[in-house]
Amino acid sequence: MKINRLKGFFLAIIGASLWGFSGNTAQYLFQEHHIQAEWLVSVRMVIAGFLLLILAGMQSSRKEIVNIWKDKKSRLELVIFSLAGMLGAQLTFFICIEKGNAPTATLLQFLGPVFITLYVSLKLMKVPAKHEFAAISFALAGTFLLLTNGNLDKVAVPADAVFWGVLSGVAVAVYTVYPVQLLRRWPSSVIVGWSMVIGGSALSLWTMPWTTDVPNSFEVWALLAFVIVFGTLLPFYLYLDSLRYITATETSLLGSAEPLVATFVSVIWLHTSFGLYQWAGALFIILTVFLLSLPSTTPIKAESSRAL
Repeated sequence: MKINRLKGFFLAIIGASLWGFSGNTAQYLFQEHHIQAEWLVSVRMVIAGFLLLILAGMQSSRKEIVNIWKDKKSRLELVIFSLAGMLGAQLTFFICIEKGNAPTATLLQFLGPVFITLYVSLKLMKVPAKHEFAAISFALAGTFLLLTNGNLDKVAVPADAVFWGVLSGVAVAVYTVYPVQLLRRWPSSVIVGWSMVIGGSALSLWTMPWTTDVPNSFEVWALLAFVIVFGTLLPFYLYLDSLRYITATETSLLGSAEPLVATFVSVIWLHTSFGLYQWAGALFIILTVFLLSLPSTTPIKAESSRAL
């Protein structure tokens, strides 16, 4: 039993770390090769989505891949989730990286649980519990330190990156809350696979990635493959596999490794400037996840379909 739990911890941490590294890989593509975020998101989503569906079919979900389209209610919910949830979360996250950097995007995205807490409290007309108030306070303080680095006269993060980062947190809240009923009826791999294909295809109609002039070099295509396989496909399955050995709450908490890895890698590899107060802000934001994992009188029961 103890060995299985350790295995679950290992799988969850590796998956979160790969997500963190993937954000920096995207930042490198934006900065060094001038790849557009919209192009990367559309290509990444379509290819990763099809690969997820193939793997789902290999894991006895073949009927579900087709049957989800035969159910009218599920079909409508899937399309809405694909556009408002999956595409919204992916696009805002990568645009934030493009406008700012990977650590900022990852940390602002971690505000998603705070938006969920506020949404559920307003919906149920219930005052958040004390630890939820504390989590919201830590999130606000952490965001302030992250964006200012303790200096009120100078913002450390571009305003447009802040806009897309906060919007990313809202999108993650939608992404997490909306598909709860879908996840109860269909395998998560099928939902995430189709939503990536749908969302990526919809974005492709606008960006037309096949007309974009992309640097034709081994490095570009190798990094793109890394983002798709090691930044999407592999961490998604590691995340799911970890749930066989540890609880969803534990997996979610271990997911806090993502912003830490994203920050360390960005500072070491991409030489991103990250001040002492920003490190403190990062820890404050991560602490909100731990606080919101505590038992609450406010029933927040959102099942995550995370595959970022």
